[in-house]
Amino acid sequence: MQQRIGITGSRKGTTPRQLFRFHIILLNISKQNIISELHHGDCVGFDEEAHKLVELNHKNINIHIHPPSYHKHRAFCETDDKFMHKEKPFLIRNKDIVNVTDILIAGPNSRKGKLRSGTWSTIRYALKKDKEIYIIYPDGAWEHKNALKE
Repeated sequence: MQQRIGITGSRKGTTPRQLFRFHIILLNISKQNIISELHHGDCVGFDEEAHKLVELNHKNINIHIHPPSYHKHRAFCETDDKFMHKEKPFLIRNKDIVNVTDILIAGPNSRKGKLRSGTWSTIRYALKKDKEIYIIYPDGAWEHKNALKE
């Protein structure tokens, strides 16, 4: 089965442990399924770092970019034109990423959910949509929620 992965994370960046855990989760998912797509919001930090890791280590995954209409924190990652989506406001773009993917991998900069956080807002939306979610915390610890096989 082919899986489409969406990601969301802190624009403050990832810790080395988060990025390592992200890579391990991708490897584990790809043992069971073919990862055909990775969707991200083109922000500096987690999106940009995950994009680079996938480009280097998972060349068979098509990277889809859902850029924000507000450019202040945009990373301007590159992908094939056919995988570049229309610019949209942050919250709408984040919902689009959840809606078109099967699994969400999140890299927040804290263990506790925050109300004014795009990452935590996206996690809450994915939970409402009953998506499979991996949350990777800054120390590399992680949670697997709403797994469809559990």
